[in-house]
This record gives sequence, C-alpha cells and structure tokens, in this order.
Amino acid sequence: MLSACGPARFVEPLSKNENAIGIDLGGPMVKVPGLATIPIPFSSVTYGRGVSNNLTIHGSWYTTAAVFGVAQIGGGATYGAWKSKNQKHGASAMLGFNTAIDVFENNFKFWPQLDAHYFYKYNFRSLTQDDLLNKGGRPSANMLYVGIGSWYELSSVKAHGEKQETVVVPMLNLGHDLNWKKWTFKTELKLLAPFSSNEDIVLDYISLTGKKGATGLYFGLIRRF
Repeated sequence: MLSACGPARFVEPLSKNENAIGIDLGGPMVKVPGLATIPIPFSSVTYGRGVSNNLTIHGSWYTTAAVFGVAQIGGGATYGAWKSKNQKHGASAMLGFNTAIDVFENNFKFWPQLDAHYFYKYNFRSLTQDDLLNKGGRPSANMLYVGIGSWYELSSVKAHGEKQETVVVPMLNLGHDLNWKKWTFKTELKLLAPFSSNEDIVLDYISLTGKKGATGLYFGLIRRF
C-alpha cells in the first residue's frame, strides 16, 4: 500500500468549469545500497474538473505501475468545506478510491480513501478583468497546506494467506503549491502509515518515525485551462 500512494489532489477546489491536468513524480523514501537515499520515482497523471466553485471531481492513472503490469487508477471528489472572507484560509475534504489490478496474476485491490486539509494562501496577485469574468474573481496566490488522510484495507488476508490486522492506514502530509496564472508547481512531504512497522519487508524504507511507516516526497506540475 505504501507504493500505491500519491500526493494530495486539488486541496483547493477548482473554479466552476475549470479543468486541470497534472503529472506527479515521487514516492516513499528508500535506502539504495551503495547509492543514496531517494524517493521511489512513481509517476501518475491526473485530470480534474470543477463542477462548482466548491466541488471538483478528479481521476488519476499511475503510469509507472502500468509499466510493471499493474493497472492502477484512482478517483474522487474534493469539496471546499470552508473559506475565510479574505480567501486566505480554507478547509476541504476529499472522498475517493484507489484500485489496482495485476494483469499477470489477475489480482484486484480496492481501497476507499478519505482526506481532510487546511490551507493558507499568501502572496496574492491582483485580479485581471479576465479573471473577474471567467473565474468568479478568485485571486491567484501561493499556498501552504497540511492534512490528514486514511486508506481503508477491505481484504481480510494479506499476501501468502496471512491475516490482515490493519484496516485503517493513516497518513499525514505537508505541502506547498507555487502558483502562476495557469501553472502550479507542487511539493509535498507525507508520512505514510506512521503506526505500522516497516521492518522485515523487501525495501528499506526511511521514515521520520523510525521503524514505523515511511516518509514520502512528491513533486508535481499542474496546468489549468
């Protein structure tokens, strides 16, 4: 499950009828013997559309997984639950899912997902007449965000027929969006499964919590239109 995670999607919902396409690269940090400590270079492509100014639907395709014969997709809806009058502060919630199908072994996995985020926007840029007419007057600004999320393991058994003891897999994340008029450069640090042991598994995961979970590092580029 650590390898299936990606960064947060659309922490602040898009404007109504606004579209966006993004690419992400990154994953859990691992120690590569004789080389360095690096994030696993998982990649994904995401599309989102603003249904309203408070609701965005989105879907993702995990391109690196596809190279290894795993058809993995994710989807969800982000709802803007609250925003301050000056638009600098806000909170959102995301309900979504992730699926993975191993085309060689015919295995299928499905994980529901629930996230919540708080964001703070700074360095506001002035609105143009085009912004006022087409985007509802939303000013452009850079954004810091922090969130908590959880994946839910529905299977009662793990690999090799072992009993599944972990049902809820929590995650904590801290991120930054560097915004231009049409582009966003995203960076995110994520604590993955911080209460689950990372010992006696194939990869040597690096975690801020020591022998629990893994720390993920992600980079992304988003184009709005």
